[in-house]
Amino acid sequence: MGRKTYELLKDATALDDYRIAVVFANGERGIFDCRPYLSMGYYKPLNDPALFKRVGVSYGWLNWPGDIDIGADDVWADAVRS
Repeated sequence: MGRKTYELLKDATALDDYRIAVVFANGERGIFDCRPYLSMGYYKPLNDPALFKRVGVSYGWLNWPGDIDIGADDVWADAVRS
């Protein structure tokens, strides 16, 4: 059985320039840049700043209205830790 190599998210706050301040379950903090996702079909609705700012955390993942989500493993891998 594989070992989990990431932490679930505890909190997320939308920032300017399509970035998100995140807090992981272990207390680490970071900034996650969503810009690389915005050209992908599933994530294109997030180009709307009003929708992007409605980011939340559900079951440890980033999520938005409309069943849009980004897994904790991706955020953990790509977030710049502070």
